[in-house]
Amino acid sequence: RPIDLDIIYYSIGNDERQQESSTSTLHGGIIIQSKNLEIPHPRMAEREFVLSPLCDLGPTVIHPSMKLSSQKLLDSVSNSSNDDNLNLHQQPAATQVLPLPRNRMLSFSETHIMGILNVTPDSFSDGGNYEGSVELAVEQALQMEADGASIIDVGGESTRPGAKEVNIDVELKRTIPVIRQIRKVSDIPISIDTRHAEVAKAAIEAGADIVNDVSGGTHDDLMLQTVSKLQVPMVLMHMRGNPETMQTMTQYDNVVSEVSSSLTELSKMAEKAGIPRWLQVLDPGIGFAKDVEQNLSLLKNVSVMRELVNRCPLLLGPSRKGFIGKVTGETAAEDRDFGTLAACLAGLQDKGGKLQPTILRVHNVKAVKQGLRVFEAILKSN
Repeated sequence: RPIDLDIIYYSIGNDERQQESSTSTLHGGIIIQSKNLEIPHPRMAEREFVLSPLCDLGPTVIHPSMKLSSQKLLDSVSNSSNDDNLNLHQQPAATQVLPLPRNRMLSFSETHIMGILNVTPDSFSDGGNYEGSVELAVEQALQMEADGASIIDVGGESTRPGAKEVNIDVELKRTIPVIRQIRKVSDIPISIDTRHAEVAKAAIEAGADIVNDVSGGTHDDLMLQTVSKLQVPMVLMHMRGNPETMQTMTQYDNVVSEVSSSLTELSKMAEKAGIPRWLQVLDPGIGFAKDVEQNLSLLKNVSVMRELVNRCPLLLGPSRKGFIGKVTGETAAEDRDFGTLAACLAGLQDKGGKLQPTILRVHNVKAVKQGLRVFEAILKSN
């Protein structure tokens, strides 16, 4: 079919300056109104499917005549879905996607579950269950896929409170054979849970698709440029200090705004390194340098956080964490799955109740998937 090329903005700049006749330049670009061409696109403010990807490129760019940012225009469309004047019911809904290697993608038309596969001897919940046995690890990965996982997160270094850093060679030995074998028997997306650029590179070359870094790319100076060269998605998590020190660093004036601000800075750093916004997922780091009340506050205010980080997709990882044990009285991590489900469901919507792009990182995939299906069915009912 013919390609229809719409010009949204043109010649975006930082200064206001007048051009001749009908053309003037603002920080949103030039304005042209002629018989054959109108810039900015005359109906862009009505179209969510235009504004959503535009916000990936420049959420703060100001429309030259409407004097509103791309994000404000998108918010207006989302908040005016029943306005007959906009004819929004005739416009297709925008669905955010996460591009993956080998021409695949994850569509955020649904909430995704990331199944945790720790091939470590000392992870707080499942440490030692799959260490040293590629066969058992792959079997667990396939079971989580059957239970409803969209992603398998393979980790070879425990980041529980107090954990010490693992030698890179050990981490490679634990994770790479498992990733290779999973890829031989399944096409499910795989993420590598690592703070080390060398491990991230080896994992992607072995068949993984996503880099999940609990340090947000700050632990290893080579991480961001490595992921940029690999051209794969990256999960950027908020954490203070490292696993050995993080629980001594829980002082916040406002945990929601401070975590959101830190995530925004991590996102900008990643973008500057060559990782575009559409390849980023942000993680508030539930349980990392936060106390019980701070974890609860973050989960209560996920909708606020989404707005503060320009609606980047979020990964939430409350699974079996210590704050759930404190609230429920369950001392054994494996007995916290019911509390995990409640924590997961608390963070899925925006202020208007609409489901937002989310990945849930959990141990018990089947339980969370079942709860998620019921929750989403309730939201979609009349």
